[in-house]
Amino acid sequence: MKTAKPKATLAIGIDAAEATLVRQLIAGDELPALASLLREGCWLDVESPANIGSGAVWPTFMTGEEPTAHGVYGEWSWQPETMTLGRHRANQLTPFWKSLAQRQVSIGVFEVPFALPVGVSSGFEVCEWWAHDATGAGFQAAPESVVSLVNRSRPHPLSATRFAKTTPDSRRNLQELTEACVEGVRLRGELAQRLIGETKPQLSLLVFPEVHHAGHQMWHTLLEPEPLLKDVYRAVDREIARLVQAMDSEGKVIVFSLHGMRPALGVPAFLGPLLCERGFARLAALRSQSWTNRALSAFATAKRLTPAACKKIYYKLTPTAATQKLARPTMLPAYDWANTRAFSLPTDQHGWIRVNLAGREAQGSVPLEQYKETCKELEQMLRGLTTEDGQLLVADIVRTAANEADALSNPLPDLVVHWREAVFASPLKIRDSKLRVAAVGGNSITGQHATPGFCIFRGDRNWESDAAVAVKDLAGLITAAFMNSKGL
Repeated sequence: MKTAKPKATLAIGIDAAEATLVRQLIAGDELPALASLLREGCWLDVESPANIGSGAVWPTFMTGEEPTAHGVYGEWSWQPETMTLGRHRANQLTPFWKSLAQRQVSIGVFEVPFALPVGVSSGFEVCEWWAHDATGAGFQAAPESVVSLVNRSRPHPLSATRFAKTTPDSRRNLQELTEACVEGVRLRGELAQRLIGETKPQLSLLVFPEVHHAGHQMWHTLLEPEPLLKDVYRAVDREIARLVQAMDSEGKVIVFSLHGMRPALGVPAFLGPLLCERGFARLAALRSQSWTNRALSAFATAKRLTPAACKKIYYKLTPTAATQKLARPTMLPAYDWANTRAFSLPTDQHGWIRVNLAGREAQGSVPLEQYKETCKELEQMLRGLTTEDGQLLVADIVRTAANEADALSNPLPDLVVHWREAVFASPLKIRDSKLRVAAVGGNSITGQHATPGFCIFRGDRNWESDAAVAVKDLAGLITAAFMNSKGL
């Protein structure tokens, strides 16, 4: 007797898949599963908060809140009450599926970045089986039967190291990374099918992070005769086909990416020294620092001067929790806060500047009535930055607080600086500056986050051809699709 396929809702995230590339591959018949879903459904543009930082997109998706509300913009965030950095803790966020689980809805969640288990009563939860964006909590799964099922699966090829670094001009390195990502996608798809098949959740939400990981290090291959990055996209498409095939034909399917990718050559890292050079910040004199801070400054210097090969061994042998504990105190220099009006925060892409605002920062030096003028002064300085041959360095500047009142409770950087391509010159020579700097990771990072995302929706809802959805509203779209399919 043939068993009927379950009617359910399936939401699949392809982390940091570039919308224009997906469109191109669909048009070229290279992503047949997505092409089929698009024929039966529609394409929606996704408006993303990645213009603040890539770390903001998944927390915004999970909570349905703007970054100014949930406060997450990266793995590390500024703690104004202690004037230090703090590691993001996913337990500070309440994902939208928790309320569904509390209503006894069967939920399946597999590898949503920045998410931890919420305690579903039926279905499954799997976190950090292998994740590009990790919380630091490590692998977690529930219920116990799911833990056993996952443990019987082969480990992800990249599970031995969170970040497998490549050399852009090494075909062997790139081929190895491609093979690891493709195999990881296949294993993830197989595991997702088993989890869904055995627990039969009413709503499944799973994410493929391999595209994100590969995109950072393999974006430049798109210009080559054999673009290896496309192999990872094709692998995800194959697994989507299998997952959709296992569903009832009337089931709702939502495939989405919260942000995309674009070319880059590392991460600009000159903003902190520049703010010091231009008088916005001042480092504390060594004699005025505590012996602890002096030791941390020496440790930070030693880290910067350590050869890459030694760093690779260090990160391989040292537990993640230990590296994070050691990293935090050395990520910011020791500032003379009384003479610092604005300072740079550690970043993975955009420039992040925080105003040292009195009444918000524990050691704030800028009166509230000078906040707007300080932001204006910073913006004028930044927009005037050029290379020695006159190329502009700044493309745009986002202010995250509309006014002084908003600034007092703003958890985000006050100014977010978007760079132009000229910033990736190595070494970068800035006009009227003594700084000579190179982008961090320029020998391995060839792709960086882009703001636009996309969503392919197959269901019973009609959309306009130019429809768009904000990341914070995407959870509502998924929930509504599920509710409508159940008549709830």
